[in-house]
This record gives sequence, C-alpha cells and structure tokens, in this order.
Amino acid sequence: MPDVFARLAREGVSVWLDDLGRARLDASSIDRHVRQGRVSGLITDPAPTALLRCMYASRVGRAADLTPSWFPAPAVLRDMGAADLRLSCDLLAPVHRDSGGRDGYVSVALSPRITNRATDVVNAAVALRARVGRPNLMIRIPATDATLPAVSACLELGIPVQATGVFNPLRHEQVLSAACTGLERARDRRQRLSDVAFVVCFAPGAVDVAVDRCLDLAGGAEAAALRGVAGPALARLAQERQERLLDSPRLRRLTAAGALPPRMLWLTSVPGRSADTRYVEELVCPGTVTAVPEGLLNAVADHACVSGDRVHGRVGDARRRLGHLAWFGVELDGLTTALEQEAARGTRRGRTPATPIATVDASRTGTARDGVRHPAGIAA
Repeated sequence: MPDVFARLAREGVSVWLDDLGRARLDASSIDRHVRQGRVSGLITDPAPTALLRCMYASRVGRAADLTPSWFPAPAVLRDMGAADLRLSCDLLAPVHRDSGGRDGYVSVALSPRITNRATDVVNAAVALRARVGRPNLMIRIPATDATLPAVSACLELGIPVQATGVFNPLRHEQVLSAACTGLERARDRRQRLSDVAFVVCFAPGAVDVAVDRCLDLAGGAEAAALRGVAGPALARLAQERQERLLDSPRLRRLTAAGALPPRMLWLTSVPGRSADTRYVEELVCPGTVTAVPEGLLNAVADHACVSGDRVHGRVGDARRRLGHLAWFGVELDGLTTALEQEAARGTRRGRTPATPIATVDASRTGTARDGVRHPAGIAA
C-alpha cells in the first residue's frame, strides 16, 4: 500500500473513488486502485443510456450509432446497467467482507425523475437493489424535506444510504435523526444492523466557492485572507455535531445492537484544480470517508502530506474563523440554505448533488402500486 494511503488508513480515514465525472472508469482501473490499497469504495452513477447503447452495439456486432429503430429495449438497457453496477460491487466485495460492512460500497444515484417523492425513491431503491443483487450497493438520496422519510425507509429495509446535499446544521441534524429512526425500525424488524451503513456527504469545495465569491465582492486583503476557510471550518463543526449524536443514548443503544456508526463523507475535489489535495490533508479525522476523483487520487499519491488528525482540537478555531466572515457580510445560514436548494434543483435536473455547486448567487442569503410494502411514515 502506498505510504500516504497507509497513513490515511492508520488515521481511520477510508478513501472512496469519486467516479462522477464524464469519463467513467473501466473495471480494470477500479480493480487496480482497489488492489493497490488506494480505495475502499466507489461513488458512481448507472452507465448513461448512450454508453449502454454503445456497449450493446459492441456486443451484437453493429455500429455504435444505432438508428432509433435498432435501439435495444429499455429492459435490455436496464439489465446491462445493473450488470455494470454488479461488476463494480464484485470488485469491492472483498473490501466489504474484510471491513465487516464498513467499506467496500458502490454508491449510486437514482434517476432524477424520482427524487422528489419518498415513495418513488423507496420503490426505485428496492428495485435497483433487487436488479443488482449485491449487499454492498449503496443508494444516494438527496436530503430534502420530501425525501428524508425515504432515508429512514431505506435503512429500515436494510438498504445502505448516502445522504447528499447536506450543508446546513439543521438539515444535518434532521438527516441524522431520520437515519436513527430507520435503524431503530430495522432493529425492530430483526434486520442485521451491521449490514446497513449510512454516510452523510459534505462538500467543502462547494461552500468555499460560494463564500469566496462573497469575499471577493467585499474586497481587501483581510477578506482575501479568509478565502478557503469556510469549507473546512464547517466540515469540522459537522464532524463535532455528528460525534455528539454518536455519544447520545439513542445511538449508543443502536451501536449496542450492532449498528455501524454513521460517518461523514468529504467530497474533496476542487473545481478547476484537480491536483489540489488541500481538503484531503485538512480533513483527516478518524471514522470519516474521503471521496476523491481519479486525478486527485494520483495527486494525493504524488504529493499529499498527511500529518495526523486535523479536525479534533480545531473546532474552536473553526468557530472563530467563521465568526470573522460576518465582518464582510457573509451570512452563512442563508448561504448554506441556498446551497442545499441549488443541490436539490441540480438533482432534479440530473446533475449529481455530489458535484460542487458554483452557481449560488452571492447576493442572496404503506403498499405502493407496484406492490412494495413501505415502512411506517411513507405514504403510498
């Protein structure tokens, strides 16, 4: 295992590969990173329809630019997409087994057409899980008012979940409470809780893009000195908030019953700076996940400096730095709420909320019809 990744592992940090870019990694690249000990999880999406059509064309020996009359049936494409995800799950299955279900996941988003109703999300998650047929498939669910019940329901049904688009402290507390509710119901249903992982996604780069735009409008050397401060500071406060929950009687009862502790997942890519390892270095913390694209993964191997836990013991400094932002008119509550709203809109348009958002305006601060039986709190 390369030294930097060994150091991250010793610090209790899991590295997952962020494969959400336009150039999807092939199975051999994923397998190589896993075998080298670089990564222990994968964040990806189902193969797009155009790629599946090309794969189908190659399989049947026809030109890739199939005419519409020769397009394969949607069911064929769904099966091919499931097979693609199944292969990724199988590549990470040894990690999943050896980590006791803590790592080794393939985290995948659902169709943007079905992310606005909890019932639809649960139906789609159950269907995709059944098609792929692997225990280490994780479902990404945007943490919105409409879909928080789906977080609980999927966990209750034994489906691992990654909650995305979480920026605001209130939303963070809501999604953690929803996760606890789902795990409690899973326990009551005699689900094996060690099979139900849950991670909360936070994108410090998205925060910094939005805050730095406000600081640039303010101008001056003092404002410039605060660029790049907000993202890591809010991440440290989020980790502190998460650890308070882990120490609560509610979570202690769940972990005593075998539940895996919820973890924070940092999205560490920086828009336009594929070799910037800053977030990887600054957010080293035991019991967290760091997600990196392949280009950044190579940069981490090349020049990242991992020097121990950079979160614990720095929460007071994080609060102080965030307090300084108010001097320049940065209103964090409004800004993080706007980021969450933009993330939700991006999900509905088909852009993953895991992608850093750079478009926030700096001036603004039961049984369903398909037969799936929904847990309590989900209306059909």
